[in-house]
Amino acid sequence: MTSRVGILLSHPTQYHSPWFRSLATSPEIEIKVFYCFRPDAAEQGAGFDVSFQWDVPLLDGYRYAFLKNVARRPGFNFAGCDTPEITDLIASRQFEAWIINGWRVKSEWQAIRAGWKYGVPILMRGDSHLIDHRRPHTRIAKRMILGRWIPRFDRYLTVGKLNEDYYKFYGADASRFFPVRHSVDNERFAAQAAAANVVELRSRWKIAKDATVFLFAGKFVDKKRPMDAIQAIENLCDGNQRVHLLMVGDGKLRGSCEEYSASRHLPVTFAGFLNQSEIARAYACADVLVLPSAYAETWGLVVNEAMACGVPAIVSDRVGCGPDLVRREQTGTIVPAGNVDALAEAMSAYAGNPSLIAGQGANAKDLIANYSLDAATEGTVAAVLSVTKAPAMAGAL
Repeated sequence: MTSRVGILLSHPTQYHSPWFRSLATSPEIEIKVFYCFRPDAAEQGAGFDVSFQWDVPLLDGYRYAFLKNVARRPGFNFAGCDTPEITDLIASRQFEAWIINGWRVKSEWQAIRAGWKYGVPILMRGDSHLIDHRRPHTRIAKRMILGRWIPRFDRYLTVGKLNEDYYKFYGADASRFFPVRHSVDNERFAAQAAAANVVELRSRWKIAKDATVFLFAGKFVDKKRPMDAIQAIENLCDGNQRVHLLMVGDGKLRGSCEEYSASRHLPVTFAGFLNQSEIARAYACADVLVLPSAYAETWGLVVNEAMACGVPAIVSDRVGCGPDLVRREQTGTIVPAGNVDALAEAMSAYAGNPSLIAGQGANAKDLIANYSLDAATEGTVAAVLSVTKAPAMAGAL
């Protein structure tokens, strides 16, 4: 008998929708996704300073509905998602279990409380971790508070190693962990990269034929530290290495980054924001991805995308996917956040070294095959069935 599962998410995203479509093909569960609000182009582009809508289908291939959002100003913040009807929906037991994607907005708390009140299993899929370097007393205070409710979830759909460490730290039972790793549509990215005309693209972006290309892809905001990548390239140029930095994205720091690069005549191209159907072209042109984030990055799905295209990655030690995806001398390198010299040194090892790039790129592509939509679906189905087919276990809390 098929298990019925409700899924709550604040808004449609380019990363969740492929997972939902994959789940919808499972014969063992029947899903319906409930969204709290639909962002317009301006809201979607927040942080990029560019209004846009994702150019891949977000609502195709699975059942969904938009809840009535009573927030005064619907949005991404906590108060921007307020959907009281989720309580009645959970209480009705139309669904035998619910997947909640974190606890950042009010609607998610409304769902969590309803699940606890009415004894409906809650499967949590967040991506929190402990690498935010909080002060000891803050960590102790959080442990006292979070330790009261984090252990109460029926199952944990864990996205990676650091996420599992987080749940354990706050008292979660590891026997209730089911790996549902962060994943992208590996096949789509690989196919689009393979179809790209690299010679034409490098010419358009003014990249020399013999240059080693490093790629920064993300918002031009303080958290991402785009200037670190530029200054690292400057260090490499001072050493007369043939390198180029391709910067994809937009945001408040783009102007200062462009000014700095131009004033020093650095080999840096600003490609602007590239939507989902276009970003694989950048990966096709790149030799190595650079993600130097200085603030805690919960995962970094651009690493998944790059590795699906056979591109190794240099990431900072504040990037959540590091322990899972970036294996030293195999699929990339991890460097201390905010240390431009260390970043430049790591980049220098790849400059003019096509055999290293090719070997690590192949390893990266092999590794990321394990972080697939099929694997995420398998883990999700197993977690759902463990509560819907074993009522005694589901009611243990």
